[in-house]
Amino acid sequence: MLVVDPTVVLPILAAGTPWAGAGDDDLVAPPLLWSECRSLLHDLARRGVLPAPEARRLRRALDRAPITELGHPQLGEEAWRMADLLNHPRTEAAEYVALARLTGARLATLDRDLAERAAVACRVRPPG
Repeated sequence: MLVVDPTVVLPILAAGTPWAGAGDDDLVAPPLLWSECRSLLHDLARRGVLPAPEARRLRRALDRAPITELGHPQLGEEAWRMADLLNHPRTEAAEYVALARLTGARLATLDRDLAERAAVACRVRPPG
C-alpha cells in the first residue's frame, strides 16, 4: 500500500500520465485528500494560474483516479500525535503520515520537508 498526498496526485493528474509509478502498490489516501486537491485546484483557477476549464477537468480526473479512500478509527488522534512528533504546525499533512503509520504503508510525497520529517514515523517512498 502507498499513501499518496496532493503533491503526488496533482502533478500526475496534470500530466495526464498513467498511474504506473505505484507498481503493484494499491494507492490509498485519507478522506482529506479529495477536499485538499479540490481546494488547491479551485485556488489555482481563482488566481488565474490555471484556466478554470482545466481545473474542472482535473477535478473530474481526481474523481476517477485509482486511489482508495481509507479511513481509520484512530486517524484524528494519530494525526494530532504525528503533528506534535514532526513539529508540524498543521494536522493536514500529518494525516498522511498517520495513515501510513497506522496501516504499515509507505508514504509518497514530493514535499521534501514532510518526507524528511516523516521518516521518523513511517516508511517514506523517495521522491522521483
